[in-house]
This record gives sequence, C-alpha cells and structure tokens, in this order.
Amino acid sequence: MSDPKAVNSELSILARMTTRDVTPVADAPLTSSRALRVAMTRAADKALGLSLTVQSVSEELLTLDDAIGTFPAEYLYISLVSGTDTVGMIGVDTQLRAASIEMQTMGRLSKNTPPERPATSTDLMMLMPLCTMIMTQVAETTLGSELEDWTKGVTIGAKFDSLRAAGLAIEDAEFRAMRLSIELPIGERRAELLLMLPNHQLAKKIETVKPTDQSWGTKMSAAVALAPATLDAILHRMSLPLWVVDALKVGDTIPLLGATVGSVRLFAPDGVLVAEARLGQSGGKRAVRIQPAPEAMMRDLPAPEARAVAKAS
Repeated sequence: MSDPKAVNSELSILARMTTRDVTPVADAPLTSSRALRVAMTRAADKALGLSLTVQSVSEELLTLDDAIGTFPAEYLYISLVSGTDTVGMIGVDTQLRAASIEMQTMGRLSKNTPPERPATSTDLMMLMPLCTMIMTQVAETTLGSELEDWTKGVTIGAKFDSLRAAGLAIEDAEFRAMRLSIELPIGERRAELLLMLPNHQLAKKIETVKPTDQSWGTKMSAAVALAPATLDAILHRMSLPLWVVDALKVGDTIPLLGATVGSVRLFAPDGVLVAEARLGQSGGKRAVRIQPAPEAMMRDLPAPEARAVAKAS
C-alpha cells in the first residue's frame, strides 16, 4: 500500500510543472517586404486565379529623375492618381502582362515565353483587374507596417505613352519605389512589377513639425514701422552760376519762379518720389501736409482783335 504523503508530494510537483508560467513571445513586426509579398500573391489569386511566388522585394528612395533614369523603358507604365493629381506609377514587364492576358483568355499559362513587344491599350485593359486588386490588397496588408497609408486615396489611372511621358506628368518629390521579382508557376518564366509613390513617411515628418509663430509677421511689420526713415522735402529746383552762389549772403532773396506752397515734393534717399505735399507750419516749426498736387488752373484766352487778325494774315 503506497504512502498517501508520498502520493500527495508527487501530485504537488506535477501540478507545479503543468502550471509553469510561460512568457509569451511577441509577434515579429510586419515588414514592408512581407506585406507586399502577401498583397501581390493575393491579388494574382483573386484577380486572375494565378498562383505565383514573389521571390524578392527591393525598396529604394528615389527622386523622379533617378526613377526615370533607372527604370526599364520597355515596361508598361500605368499612372497612379490621387484626386486630380498624378502622384506615381505602376510598371509591369512583358512577362506579367502576358500572364495576365493568358489567364483571362485561356485560363492557364503558356509554356512558351512571350516575346518582347510594345505595350498597347489592350494590355492596359487586361491588366486593370490585377492592378486594381494590387492597390486594394496593399492597403489591407500594410496595416501596421511602414507602408501603412502609403496608397491611401490612390487609384489606377491611364497608361503612359512612355517612361519619359511619366516623368513629365508626375510632380517631383522623394519617392518610395518597390520592385517585386516574381516567379510564375510554369517553366522558367520570371516577371517583375514596379510600384512607385511619394514617400509618405517624409510627408508625415513635415506635418509633425511645430508650426511657426503666426504673430511673427505682425511683429516684423511693427518693427519695420518703428524704424527711422529719411525723406527730403524739395520745394523748388533751380540752376545758378557758381559765381552767383559764391556771392550769396545772409538776407539775400532768391526768386523761386513757378514755385508755390503746394509745390513740395518728398523724395526717398534713393531719389524715388514718395509723396506730394503743401508747405505750412505746426507748433511754430516748418511742416508739410501730405496732399495731392493742385490741378492746373485753365483759363480762356481773350479773342484777338480784328486788326491783329488782319495783320497776321
């Protein structure tokens, strides 16, 4: 007969072993690469019924000129639009274009590798289901990753006639360019897709910058208004011989022909006319009042006498 105390001791040890605390392992953060792999795989399956494998995803930060200079010119480029603005593009190579057409027309991939050829409007029409589904899936799979909200509000637009035309239509910015290398499930066929949109992470950083003090302009205007300014008040300009000027003495009178108290002009130091004024006084000191120059008074001339007219003729 077994000892009850020994049995209870064994049960206690077993209970402690089965209720041991286990520290939960945190989920690995979702990377942009993995998010795009999932998005591309789901989009091909849902839009085309095609099971493909994304071999690699590379990411670059490029200017528009860099993108136009490095992207393959023979790809079909489709615009990405936000509102009325063209903000980016999708580039699809010949292999992915052909796979999309084959799956929608024959329901399977051809064993033969399609030759390189120029893209047509038919290619765009056949690619629309796949590209639209890619944008939908990217918006869903990138939640919680660096690419979250990257495609927010972006829709598929028209086909670009060329890569150069894309460069003229898209406004320059810092772009995030994602390049997906794809393995098709037949033969040795490989495909590639490019996805380029502005770097929204940079835009978010700009938005979080503390706004400048809106009162700065008011303070600056007030400071400028209090700054001293020099104006020259000129009543009349005239030319005199040097010997006349040398002979001037206190008490001499200089006739100002044509000048009146309303003939004052105010000039800035650089000689620019600022205002017209009238000469006067204020508090016992000479002063000028800013006002428009008086209009010239016109009067009728008397009719000539008959003798003067006859003599002139």
